[in-house]
Amino acid sequence: MFYRNSILTSLSIVAVSSLSACGSNQNLAIKGVDVSTSQINSDTYVNMEAIILMGSLSFPNLQVPVLNPQTLQPIGQLTLQHLNDNSNSLSVSIDYSQVAKLNPALGQTLPNGREIPILLGAQNAALAAIPILTGSKIYLGGDLNKDLFIGAAIAIPAFDSIMTKVPIPLNIFFNFPFSTEITGVGGLFSGPSAGQNGVAVFVKRSAPTTSTPTPPTALTGLRPQATAPVMSVAEQATNKNNEINKVDTVTLFRLNRLFNKHATLKIK
Repeated sequence: MFYRNSILTSLSIVAVSSLSACGSNQNLAIKGVDVSTSQINSDTYVNMEAIILMGSLSFPNLQVPVLNPQTLQPIGQLTLQHLNDNSNSLSVSIDYSQVAKLNPALGQTLPNGREIPILLGAQNAALAAIPILTGSKIYLGGDLNKDLFIGAAIAIPAFDSIMTKVPIPLNIFFNFPFSTEITGVGGLFSGPSAGQNGVAVFVKRSAPTTSTPTPPTALTGLRPQATAPVMSVAEQATNKNNEINKVDTVTLFRLNRLFNKHATLKIK
């Protein structure tokens, strides 16, 4: 079974529920993640796939080119897909060789203007952010042979009418350790303006600590987690790195109702 680290439930989080992070009352959770590299001609591409549970909501089936913000030439692709098991796939493939030439200072903030999650240490790396769609960003940086960081922040217009009621920008993230090599954070970002609300995933791939065979260069499947401790949502809700306690009760109820709605999100 894939390790499920719940990153947002309904009002039960604030009520300090004793539900397990593997329970069924999850609205937003990361089911699995994989990071790999591949070679195309002389360029190295970094590939990430995250499987996301969003209650009854689903991503549209969408493929969007990632463009170099300086030259407007394609340097990768973002793919969103709703899967048969009602989970959602967020995939990014991007040219590390081209991104390494961009200004790394642009990768330190989310679309809501707040800093990126500090749990991974990505704020200490040269991390570039590439605008995509309306208000969304793709992130890439670090070292191919050491700590490699990749992420995506997807602005979701359906969240605007709910989360813009919160007067300050918030980052509601939880960590998900999938293996000794793959760790990350995922969750919601919100802001008082339209286009500042959505879902984000950041992943760090660390170099192996022992001499193990080099993994395949293509995406070969998700990495299950067998040994990481499972935190209850009560423990996650009181985590000092999480800001969900700043969200008012009415907003949480409305957000929970949205996650329980069978609908395909509009992402533009």
